[in-house]
Amino acid sequence: MLTPEQYLQVVAERVVRSGGRLNTVQIGPVTCAVGLFAESIMLSTMNYCVVAGACSDVDAATLRQFTGMATQHARANVQGTIGWTAASVVICGLVGRVHPDAAQLASAKTSNQFGGETRMVAVDPHAGMTYAFTGGKLWGAAMHGAINAKLTFCFPQPGEALQQVQWQQQQAAYGQPPQSGPGGFPGQIPSGPMPRTSPPPAAGPAGPRPPHYPPPGQPPYGR
Repeated sequence: MLTPEQYLQVVAERVVRSGGRLNTVQIGPVTCAVGLFAESIMLSTMNYCVVAGACSDVDAATLRQFTGMATQHARANVQGTIGWTAASVVICGLVGRVHPDAAQLASAKTSNQFGGETRMVAVDPHAGMTYAFTGGKLWGAAMHGAINAKLTFCFPQPGEALQQVQWQQQQAAYGQPPQSGPGGFPGQIPSGPMPRTSPPPAAGPAGPRPPHYPPPGQPPYGR
């Protein structure tokens, strides 16, 4: 079974693979993998902050408090002035045993914010489910499409994450030991090509085409 620590390794690897700057940050009592992305759109800068940490039990109050602290950290790293020259998108995920109220909170449609967007993610490796809002809104459809792509890439369903972990273990068995990711967080990045999942949402030069494995057939994200 996939452990929360293994899932965080997958998140860290995907942050690096999609061009983010990976760091390890203490947010409250949780040691988190934090990925920072900045993309220029027209005359504005889109700032993404992906935060992932492990928690034994994830209820609604814990997820809401964690998201608040993570958002404060993200806002402190924004390039530009929010609302005028920059937008801040914060994607916060906790990995552990997810209570029903946390699953409902993470899956609920997000409220509109000035100059940004905050998404909550709750991942339960034991139940094999990732809960998050990945729907659309009447305003900013293109922006929300990009946010959904970033969220689903960095926080895959546990079944897909387990396939990636197993592939990495096979690479290590063939004499290609995994490496540690930047920032001191164990990203578990093997020296060979990665298995193909979906194109990273961040723009950048295309690398070699990796091998393909079939999707795990997990249930869709919460709506």
